[in-house]
Amino acid sequence: MNDKPNKPEQPQDPLPPKVILKDFLRSFLMPTLVTKAFVLYFGIMYSDHPGEGYGYGLIISVSFTVIALSLFAWKYRNYEDL
Repeated sequence: MNDKPNKPEQPQDPLPPKVILKDFLRSFLMPTLVTKAFVLYFGIMYSDHPGEGYGYGLIISVSFTVIALSLFAWKYRNYEDL
């Protein structure tokens, strides 16, 4: 027989704070520094040289930014800060 009393299990935090902070920093730095540089570059080149293919780079850069933000928001949709 089991002599240990039954203790209710404490709910565990799904992710430790360091992992969450790393995800928040990555979601801030990627769109702010990296993709903004691509958007600015392709936007300036597209405005100077329309019809030379820089519009495709601009569309891909903006799409990547929107997709990265959407994936981040979807990942933490059920996360509640206490």
